[in-house]
Amino acid sequence: MWRTRFKLLIGIAAALMLATTSMTMAVARGQARVAGEVVLCTGYGVTTVSVDAEGNPTGPAHICPDMVLAMMAAVALAPALPTPPQGEGRSVETVEPETAQAQAVVVPRARGPPVPV
Repeated sequence: MWRTRFKLLIGIAAALMLATTSMTMAVARGQARVAGEVVLCTGYGVTTVSVDAEGNPTGPAHICPDMVLAMMAAVALAPALPTPPQGEGRSVETVEPETAQAQAVVVPRARGPPVPV
C-alpha cells in the first residue's frame, strides 16, 4: 500500500516540477529585449549596464533557457597545442620529379549489337 502512495507522490511532484519550470521558461522567453549596453569606466574597473530604449537600466540579462545546455560545451578546455620539435634544423634536398611521357592515343572501336541467343 505504501508503494502505491509513494509512486503517486513521486508522480505528483514530477508533474508540479514540470509545470513550474515550464512557466519559468515561458516568462524568460517573453521578456523584452535589451535595447543596448552602456560601458562605464570607473575607478574599480569596467562595468557594462544593459539599458532599454529610454536609457533606463534593465538589470542583469537572463540566460535563454533554450540554449542553456549548449553552454556546457563552453566549459571544455581547448586541446593542448603541439610543441615545436627540439633539436637542430637541417635542410632537405628535393628531387625533381621525372617528366611524364605521353601515351599513345587510344582509338575507340565500334562494335555491333550483341548476338541473340
